[in-house]
Amino acid sequence: MIMLLSAFLCLIIILTMAWPLVGELPYLLWNISNLHDYATQRLKLLGGTTVNKCPMFLNSCDYIVTSDPMNARHILIRNFANYEKGEDLRVIMEGTLGEGIFNANGESWRFQRQLIHSLINNKEFGDLVMQTLRVKMQGTLFRVLDDYASGRRSGKILDMQDVAKNLVFDNICSLVFGFDPCSLSHVGSDSKSLSSSELHALLLGKAFDEIEEAVIYRHVVPMWVWKFQKRLHIGVEKKVAKYCKILDEFLYASIEMKKQELSTLGNNIVNSTTERRDLLSHLLVGEEKFSNKFLRDVAISLIVAGRDTVSSALTWLLWLVATHPDVEKRVLEEIKQVMTTTTTSSSGGLLSEDELNKLIFLHATICETLRLYPPFPIEHKCAVEADVLPTGHCVRKGTKILVSIYSMGRMEEIWGDNCMEFKPERWISEQGSIIYVPSYKFMAFISGPRTCLGKTMAFMQLKSMASAILWNYKLDMVEDHVVKPTPSMILSMKHGLKMRVSKRASNLVI
Repeated sequence: MIMLLSAFLCLIIILTMAWPLVGELPYLLWNISNLHDYATQRLKLLGGTTVNKCPMFLNSCDYIVTSDPMNARHILIRNFANYEKGEDLRVIMEGTLGEGIFNANGESWRFQRQLIHSLINNKEFGDLVMQTLRVKMQGTLFRVLDDYASGRRSGKILDMQDVAKNLVFDNICSLVFGFDPCSLSHVGSDSKSLSSSELHALLLGKAFDEIEEAVIYRHVVPMWVWKFQKRLHIGVEKKVAKYCKILDEFLYASIEMKKQELSTLGNNIVNSTTERRDLLSHLLVGEEKFSNKFLRDVAISLIVAGRDTVSSALTWLLWLVATHPDVEKRVLEEIKQVMTTTTTSSSGGLLSEDELNKLIFLHATICETLRLYPPFPIEHKCAVEADVLPTGHCVRKGTKILVSIYSMGRMEEIWGDNCMEFKPERWISEQGSIIYVPSYKFMAFISGPRTCLGKTMAFMQLKSMASAILWNYKLDMVEDHVVKPTPSMILSMKHGLKMRVSKRASNLVI
């Protein structure tokens, strides 16, 4: 016993002496597989804001992690000009997501935001988004789900996360590039039965997932570690190089293909609204000439925004609804009521825009999903000049600040004692309308000048997909399937979402 006690005391002394050298790094690495929940526990214990110590030998400044809404408002809105994405994030993103709008600063960010705003914030494009999605659901999604529901494809168990990702990926590629890679058609198929082009379509999705997970890894480990791995082509960076090559080949090939397509049309393209419906065509036929690298970075940013954020929200939504029968019942009752009280023709649960706007409880269910499982769990900032946060924490010039959006949705001070419960009704007022929550408290779409441009479009897509799937199919969890977040730039499910699919009688609720 004395020997054990002595060994324990020695260990405490060693760790205490080593603290200035290693900082928080061992704890972060130990908890990297459960990173977001670990951060939440620490923030709850430390009042919502913590200063994390960097290893002394790295000669790097400390960084701040916060889930305090007043700090978020200060950083993202009131003192926006003083907090940029920072040079560190640009380095972290090098070779992966490029210099797109997610990590651009200053004039580059303003130019890209204005450019994207002009492309997506018009009714014609919004109508195209919903039209393309409806065609994809009716033509491919229902066929795939029917195949699993009937047992024609390897039983009735399906990874609904794969379905969500590939559905949205096909849709966003149609909008950005003007062609459908048809990855959804091959979800769950035996790889031996697929052609090389079909396998490549599925591999593109994996490339995005691997790269996004690597971005979080680069956030956690010291920069010299992952740069050393990159130089030697080992570890995580070996996979990054492999999947970045796959992604770049796809992106640059798509750009060249679009250029050749437009070249064959010649001057006719200027007056042809039909041929200019995809975003890449809009960029290429404009007066300004962009490099292939710029087009690649814009395209990948749009795909991440369109594929990963929406598919992440849809996946968590389907899981939460499936595991809360009372919520599922209310969603279905609302869909039935809308379909039976409107004059619009609804085919197979594919609702019109007017009908989707009437789905108040489903809208609240999406909000509650995004509160607990925001697609972007972290917002990265860097101080341009020294500052003091509302919580009193001093910020030195160049200090990195991570706003934990994931943790913010789990704080009792913001959401009450039942903050860990899934309760869509918290979003509905006594008058039956959606309750407004300031964006610096509900940060699923970020806040301030960097607020997501596609927020309205995202809600419409989510309501359209969720209502169509839930109305037509019953989804049940596979026994003992573990659901937990992946430590990634996008909040995906680490083990997917394995569910049993069965056809639902359209005239029944539950």
